[in-house]
Amino acid sequence: MRRILQIILIISFLLITGCSDNAIEPVTMEVEKQESSNEIYNYLNQYLDYFYFDKKELLMDYMGMPIKWDVISGDAHIENGYVLCKDEAADEYEKIKLQASVEGQIFDFDEIVLLDEKFGYLITYFSGNGDQQEELKLAFTYDGLLWFELNDQKAVLKPTIGTQRLRDPSLVRNKDGGFFLLATQGYDNPSIYVYDTNDFISYENERLLKVNASSEDNKMSEKQAWAPEGFYDRLIDKYVIYYSSVEDGGMFYNYSSDMYEISYPKKLLDTGFAVIDGTIFKNGYNYSIVLKDEREPMEEYSQLFVGYSDSDYLHFDRFDMNYITGHQSEGPFIMNRGGDNYILYYDDYTRFQFKALTFSSMEAHDFKDVPMEEIISSVTNVKHASAMAITYKEYLRMEKKYAID
Repeated sequence: MRRILQIILIISFLLITGCSDNAIEPVTMEVEKQESSNEIYNYLNQYLDYFYFDKKELLMDYMGMPIKWDVISGDAHIENGYVLCKDEAADEYEKIKLQASVEGQIFDFDEIVLLDEKFGYLITYFSGNGDQQEELKLAFTYDGLLWFELNDQKAVLKPTIGTQRLRDPSLVRNKDGGFFLLATQGYDNPSIYVYDTNDFISYENERLLKVNASSEDNKMSEKQAWAPEGFYDRLIDKYVIYYSSVEDGGMFYNYSSDMYEISYPKKLLDTGFAVIDGTIFKNGYNYSIVLKDEREPMEEYSQLFVGYSDSDYLHFDRFDMNYITGHQSEGPFIMNRGGDNYILYYDDYTRFQFKALTFSSMEAHDFKDVPMEEIISSVTNVKHASAMAITYKEYLRMEKKYAID
């Protein structure tokens, strides 16, 4: 009897052990599958922007796996498997929901706004120091090389509060399709100008945001907020404002939900030396930044270089110190001329010129000088400009006011 019981126990042990081994494998596979699914979702979620122009080409594959895109809400559709297109019934700022299918896994992405086709770029700039120069001026370009004057190069906005000195103007597209205008308020001031506009003619709700402010965790100089730029981050439903402060050692950022209330600043990046005039460049998943080395002597250091992040705009930790300009330069901004064809303008300020470089990839560092004769423009005295891509309807709203010359 004891012998029989021993045999039964041995057989039971073998069966249990075998079942346990077989049970572990599916659990491990399920965990790996879930981790892979999370990686795909996180990648695609960061890859997607909040705003797209009509006929935008979406990502075709992830790690060699083809992606099938669908519009599951909103008046839009997918052509040729990856081209995002508006329907005739679509609103000017059509909110859509996208769905991606990768190897049978389904991922949904809310809150994408589909605009009309891109028509060109509106350039915001100021023209120098002192009265009638530290004011907002506008220009327009279809392709980045042929520039047109707007309003006969006369100012379209002069501040009525603060220092009344408007410098380094830049536009941020708000989540509803309109725009915020940001600008520096002179050299040494912790606050920036903010305005609302939908037509680039009326600038409403003039206000000052104190972005350079001290908190219990971070002591700031509360003196400088140079060259503010910004964008809407759909992942956190907030606007990001970033700017420079040499007094505080570099570049900082704040969050805002409405461009009225503002968070305390945090350090954007750390190069180990003074930098200013950074402009963030997002291309799909990847973030880069072009910025100015502000060390002295300026004749040696005062040039533009590129920083890279392997994750997002809060982790610029690789810097290529091979300067992309061979002389003192500042105020970079970037325009896309189609596909992987980009143009980067900058202020060659010691030689009183506005110059440009072309490139196809920040990582490839394939910057090439644009010959001055290829830039056709009568616009003069352009200081620290920025560019905003706009649609034909947005262009028409300001055309009634500003004659193109």
